[in-house]
Amino acid sequence: MSRNFLLFLVFIIISNTTFSQQSLNDYKYVIVPKKYDFLKYEDQYQLNSLTKFLFKKEGFITLFDTDRKSEELANNPCLGLISIVKNNDGLFNTKLVIELINCKNEVVYTSDEGKSKQKEYKKAYHEALRNAFKSLTLLKYKYKPTKKSLIENKVEVVVEKEEPIEAVEEVIPVKVETEEKKPVVIVKEILPVEVVEEEVEDAPFLIIEEATATNLLYAQVNSLGFQLVDSTPKVVYVLLKSTKKDLYYLKNKNGILYKENRYWIIEYYDLDTLVRKNLNIKF
Repeated sequence: MSRNFLLFLVFIIISNTTFSQQSLNDYKYVIVPKKYDFLKYEDQYQLNSLTKFLFKKEGFITLFDTDRKSEELANNPCLGLISIVKNNDGLFNTKLVIELINCKNEVVYTSDEGKSKQKEYKKAYHEALRNAFKSLTLLKYKYKPTKKSLIENKVEVVVEKEEPIEAVEEVIPVKVETEEKKPVVIVKEILPVEVVEEEVEDAPFLIIEEATATNLLYAQVNSLGFQLVDSTPKVVYVLLKSTKKDLYYLKNKNGILYKENRYWIIEYYDLDTLVRKNLNIKF
Protein backbone atom coordinates (compact mmCIF):
# COMPACT_ATOMS: atom_id res chain seq x y z
CA MET A 1 0.00 0.00 0.00
CA SER A 2 1.54 3.32 -1.07
CA ARG A 3 2.34 6.13 1.32
CA ASN A 4 0.10 8.55 -0.59
CA PHE A 5 -2.86 6.21 -0.22
CA LEU A 6 -2.26 5.89 3.55
CA LEU A 7 -2.14 9.69 3.88
CA PHE A 8 -5.40 9.89 1.92
CA LEU A 9 -7.09 7.44 4.31
CA VAL A 10 -5.89 9.40 7.35
CA PHE A 11 -7.21 12.61 5.78
CA ILE A 12 -10.62 11.03 5.16
CA ILE A 13 -10.87 9.75 8.76
CA ILE A 14 -9.89 13.13 10.24
CA SER A 15 -12.27 14.96 7.91
CA ASN A 16 -15.19 12.70 8.87
CA THR A 17 -14.47 13.08 12.59
CA THR A 18 -14.24 16.88 12.29
CA PHE A 19 -17.42 17.03 10.24
CA SER A 20 -19.30 14.95 12.83
CA GLN A 21 -18.08 17.12 15.69
CA GLN A 22 -18.93 20.38 13.94
CA SER A 23 -22.34 19.03 12.96
CA LEU A 24 -23.22 17.93 16.50
CA ASN A 25 -21.98 21.22 17.98
CA ASP A 26 -24.71 23.01 16.00
CA TYR A 27 -27.43 21.19 17.96
CA LYS A 28 -28.58 21.91 21.50
CA TYR A 29 -31.24 19.29 22.27
CA VAL A 30 -31.60 15.52 21.97
CA ILE A 31 -35.09 14.02 21.96
CA VAL A 32 -35.23 10.41 23.15
CA PRO A 33 -38.23 8.21 22.26
CA LYS A 34 -40.02 6.69 25.23
CA LYS A 35 -40.06 3.31 23.42
CA TYR A 36 -37.60 1.65 21.05
CA ASP A 37 -38.90 -0.43 18.13
CA PHE A 38 -37.03 -3.58 19.18
CA LEU A 39 -38.55 -3.55 22.69
CA LYS A 40 -42.13 -4.31 23.72
CA TYR A 41 -42.75 -1.66 26.38
CA GLU A 42 -41.97 1.97 27.11
CA ASP A 43 -38.57 2.36 28.77
CA GLN A 44 -38.17 -1.43 28.97
CA TYR A 45 -35.01 -2.36 30.89
CA GLN A 46 -34.78 1.44 31.52
CA LEU A 47 -32.84 1.67 28.26
CA ASN A 48 -34.58 4.89 27.18
CA SER A 49 -33.86 6.53 30.54
CA LEU A 50 -30.23 5.46 30.29
CA THR A 51 -29.99 6.96 26.77
CA LYS A 52 -31.40 10.26 28.05
CA PHE A 53 -29.01 10.23 31.01
CA LEU A 54 -25.92 9.54 28.87
CA PHE A 55 -26.75 12.30 26.37
CA LYS A 56 -27.18 14.65 29.31
CA LYS A 57 -23.70 13.71 30.55
CA GLU A 58 -22.31 14.58 27.13
CA GLY A 59 -23.70 18.12 27.47
CA PHE A 60 -26.96 17.99 25.50
CA ILE A 61 -30.29 19.22 26.89
CA THR A 62 -32.36 16.04 26.78
CA LEU A 63 -36.05 15.23 26.90
CA PHE A 64 -38.40 12.37 26.05
CA ASP A 65 -40.59 12.67 22.98
CA THR A 66 -43.59 12.70 25.35
CA ASP A 67 -42.26 15.70 27.34
CA ARG A 68 -43.39 19.27 26.80
CA LYS A 69 -40.89 21.14 24.61
CA SER A 70 -39.30 24.39 25.71
CA GLU A 71 -40.34 27.58 23.92
CA GLU A 72 -36.90 27.72 22.26
CA LEU A 73 -37.19 24.19 20.84
CA ALA A 74 -40.82 24.69 19.83
CA ASN A 75 -39.88 27.84 17.89
CA ASN A 76 -36.86 26.21 16.27
CA PRO A 77 -37.19 22.40 16.13
CA CYS A 78 -34.00 22.22 14.03
CA LEU A 79 -32.00 22.88 17.23
CA GLY A 80 -32.87 19.33 18.25
CA LEU A 81 -31.83 15.85 17.20
CA ILE A 82 -33.87 12.66 17.52
CA SER A 83 -31.97 9.75 19.05
CA ILE A 84 -32.56 6.32 17.57
CA VAL A 85 -31.02 3.15 19.04
CA LYS A 86 -30.79 0.21 16.65
CA ASN A 87 -30.45 -3.39 17.74
CA ASN A 88 -27.97 -5.41 15.66
CA ASP A 89 -28.03 -8.48 17.91
CA GLY A 90 -25.87 -11.43 16.91
CA LEU A 91 -26.14 -15.03 18.03
CA PHE A 92 -24.03 -14.59 21.16
CA ASN A 93 -23.62 -10.80 21.44
CA THR A 94 -25.88 -7.83 22.08
CA LYS A 95 -25.03 -5.05 19.63
CA LEU A 96 -26.46 -1.51 19.71
CA VAL A 97 -25.86 1.49 17.44
CA ILE A 98 -26.93 5.09 18.12
CA GLU A 99 -28.16 7.32 15.31
CA LEU A 100 -28.93 11.05 15.56
CA ILE A 101 -31.45 12.44 13.06
CA ASN A 102 -32.04 16.15 12.36
CA CYS A 103 -35.27 18.01 11.54
CA LYS A 104 -34.82 17.19 7.83
CA ASN A 105 -34.83 13.48 8.64
CA GLU A 106 -31.11 13.25 7.81
CA VAL A 107 -28.78 11.02 9.80
CA VAL A 108 -26.06 13.41 11.05
CA TYR A 109 -24.26 10.94 13.31
CA THR A 110 -23.88 7.17 13.66
CA SER A 111 -21.97 5.73 16.61
CA ASP A 112 -19.62 2.80 16.61
CA GLU A 113 -21.31 -0.50 17.44
CA GLY A 114 -21.50 -1.11 21.18
CA LYS A 115 -21.26 -4.78 22.16
CA SER A 116 -21.94 -6.89 25.23
CA LYS A 117 -21.65 -10.59 26.00
CA GLN A 118 -23.84 -10.38 29.13
CA LYS A 119 -26.65 -12.94 29.19
CA GLU A 120 -29.13 -10.94 31.25
CA TYR A 121 -31.07 -8.58 28.95
CA LYS A 122 -30.91 -5.45 31.09
CA LYS A 123 -27.19 -5.73 31.82
CA ALA A 124 -26.45 -6.56 28.18
CA TYR A 125 -28.40 -3.61 26.79
CA HIS A 126 -26.91 -1.18 29.32
CA GLU A 127 -23.34 -2.32 28.67
CA ALA A 128 -23.78 -2.25 24.89
CA LEU A 129 -25.31 1.25 25.00
CA ARG A 130 -22.53 2.63 27.19
CA ASN A 131 -19.95 1.12 24.82
CA ALA A 132 -21.70 2.72 21.83
CA PHE A 133 -21.51 6.11 23.59
CA LYS A 134 -17.70 5.88 23.83
CA SER A 135 -17.30 6.96 20.19
CA LEU A 136 -19.58 9.95 20.78
CA THR A 137 -17.62 10.98 23.89
CA LEU A 138 -14.46 11.20 21.76
CA LEU A 139 -16.06 14.03 19.76
CA LYS A 140 -16.04 16.26 22.90
CA TYR A 141 -19.40 17.84 22.06
CA LYS A 142 -20.00 21.47 23.03
CA TYR A 143 -22.94 23.48 21.76
CA LYS A 144 -21.92 26.49 19.67
CA PRO A 145 -24.90 28.53 18.44
CA THR A 146 -24.57 29.83 14.89
CA LYS A 147 -25.76 33.26 13.72
CA LYS A 148 -28.47 31.51 11.75
CA SER A 149 -29.76 29.66 14.82
CA LEU A 150 -29.85 32.92 16.81
CA ILE A 151 -31.96 34.57 14.11
CA GLU A 152 -34.26 31.57 13.67
CA ASN A 153 -34.67 31.31 17.42
CA LYS A 154 -35.97 34.87 17.59
CA VAL A 155 -33.36 35.99 20.10
CA GLU A 156 -34.14 39.44 21.48
CA VAL A 157 -32.22 42.24 19.72
CA VAL A 158 -31.92 45.68 21.32
CA VAL A 159 -30.62 48.71 19.37
CA GLU A 160 -29.29 51.88 20.97
CA LYS A 161 -27.87 54.96 19.21
CA GLU A 162 -25.47 56.20 21.88
CA GLU A 163 -24.06 53.97 24.60
CA PRO A 164 -24.18 50.16 24.52
CA ILE A 165 -26.71 48.63 26.89
CA GLU A 166 -25.20 47.07 29.98
CA ALA A 167 -25.79 43.32 30.04
CA VAL A 168 -27.87 42.18 33.00
CA GLU A 169 -26.83 39.25 35.17
CA GLU A 170 -26.95 35.78 33.57
CA VAL A 171 -27.09 37.32 30.07
CA ILE A 172 -24.33 36.98 27.49
CA PRO A 173 -23.70 40.27 25.61
CA VAL A 174 -22.41 39.98 22.07
CA LYS A 175 -21.10 43.32 20.81
CA VAL A 176 -21.03 43.98 17.09
CA GLU A 177 -18.45 46.67 16.43
CA THR A 178 -19.15 49.03 13.53
CA GLU A 179 -17.34 51.96 11.94
CA GLU A 180 -18.14 55.68 12.42
CA LYS A 181 -20.12 55.13 15.62
CA LYS A 182 -23.04 53.37 13.96
CA PRO A 183 -25.75 51.83 16.19
CA VAL A 184 -24.50 49.05 18.47
CA VAL A 185 -26.43 45.76 18.46
CA ILE A 186 -26.52 43.58 21.55
CA VAL A 187 -27.84 40.04 21.24
CA LYS A 188 -29.02 38.56 24.52
CA GLU A 189 -29.29 34.82 25.07
CA ILE A 190 -30.65 33.60 28.38
CA LEU A 191 -28.47 30.79 29.69
CA PRO A 192 -30.15 27.47 30.63
CA VAL A 193 -30.00 26.58 34.31
CA GLU A 194 -27.19 24.12 34.85
CA VAL A 195 -28.27 20.89 36.52
CA VAL A 196 -25.63 19.23 38.66
CA GLU A 197 -25.84 15.45 38.50
CA GLU A 198 -24.29 13.08 40.98
CA GLU A 199 -23.60 9.42 40.39
CA VAL A 200 -23.85 7.19 43.46
CA GLU A 201 -20.65 5.18 43.82
CA ASP A 202 -22.18 1.79 44.54
CA ALA A 203 -25.25 2.17 42.33
CA PRO A 204 -25.04 0.47 38.91
CA PHE A 205 -27.05 3.27 37.33
CA LEU A 206 -28.69 6.42 38.63
CA ILE A 207 -31.71 7.89 36.82
CA ILE A 208 -32.28 11.58 37.52
CA GLU A 209 -35.52 13.30 36.58
CA GLU A 210 -36.12 17.00 37.09
CA ALA A 211 -39.37 18.51 38.36
CA THR A 212 -41.46 20.41 35.82
CA ALA A 213 -44.59 22.50 36.03
CA THR A 214 -46.56 19.76 34.28
CA ASN A 215 -45.93 17.07 36.92
CA LEU A 216 -47.29 18.91 39.97
CA LEU A 217 -48.45 16.55 42.73
CA TYR A 218 -50.95 17.36 45.48
CA ALA A 219 -50.45 16.08 49.05
CA GLN A 220 -53.59 14.73 50.74
CA VAL A 221 -53.55 13.84 54.44
CA ASN A 222 -54.36 10.25 55.41
CA SER A 223 -53.91 8.10 58.52
CA LEU A 224 -50.36 7.10 57.53
CA GLY A 225 -49.08 10.50 56.52
CA PHE A 226 -49.89 11.72 53.01
CA GLN A 227 -50.81 10.45 49.62
CA LEU A 228 -49.55 12.29 46.53
CA VAL A 229 -52.00 12.54 43.65
CA ASP A 230 -51.71 14.02 40.18
CA SER A 231 -54.30 16.12 38.32
CA THR A 232 -56.21 13.01 37.08
CA PRO A 233 -56.52 12.48 40.14
CA LYS A 234 -54.46 9.32 40.57
CA VAL A 235 -52.49 8.25 43.64
CA VAL A 236 -48.83 8.28 42.60
CA TYR A 237 -47.09 7.74 45.98
CA VAL A 238 -48.16 7.00 49.56
CA LEU A 239 -45.93 8.64 52.20
CA LEU A 240 -45.39 7.13 55.65
CA LYS A 241 -44.41 9.39 58.54
CA SER A 242 -40.97 9.18 60.13
CA THR A 243 -39.51 10.66 63.34
CA LYS A 244 -37.60 13.28 61.36
CA LYS A 245 -39.00 16.47 59.89
CA ASP A 246 -39.49 16.51 56.10
CA LEU A 247 -38.56 12.82 55.77
CA TYR A 248 -41.08 10.18 54.67
CA TYR A 249 -40.87 6.51 53.76
CA LEU A 250 -42.54 5.27 50.56
CA LYS A 251 -45.22 2.67 50.98
CA ASN A 252 -44.74 -0.39 48.71
CA LYS A 253 -41.39 0.99 47.49
CA ASN A 254 -37.86 0.65 48.80
CA GLY A 255 -37.24 4.38 49.11
CA ILE A 256 -37.73 7.74 50.83
CA LEU A 257 -38.92 11.30 50.20
CA TYR A 258 -36.99 14.17 51.78
CA LYS A 259 -36.54 17.91 51.49
CA GLU A 260 -33.18 19.32 50.42
CA ASN A 261 -32.99 23.11 50.53
CA ARG A 262 -36.31 24.03 48.91
CA TYR A 263 -36.72 20.90 46.77
CA TRP A 264 -38.57 17.65 47.47
CA ILE A 265 -36.53 14.66 46.33
CA ILE A 266 -37.67 11.07 46.04
CA GLU A 267 -35.23 8.15 45.87
CA TYR A 268 -36.03 4.46 45.51
CA TYR A 269 -34.65 1.28 44.00
CA ASP A 270 -36.26 -0.29 40.95
CA LEU A 271 -34.67 -3.74 40.99
CA ASP A 272 -30.93 -2.94 40.97
CA THR A 273 -31.31 0.62 39.68
CA LEU A 274 -31.43 3.72 41.88
CA VAL A 275 -34.01 6.28 40.73
CA ARG A 276 -33.92 9.90 41.92
CA LYS A 277 -36.59 12.45 41.06
CA ASN A 278 -37.14 16.10 41.98
CA LEU A 279 -40.86 16.54 42.66
CA ASN A 280 -43.20 19.51 42.60
CA ILE A 281 -45.46 18.96 45.63
CA LYS A 282 -48.22 21.23 46.88
CA PHE A 283 -48.99 20.53 50.54
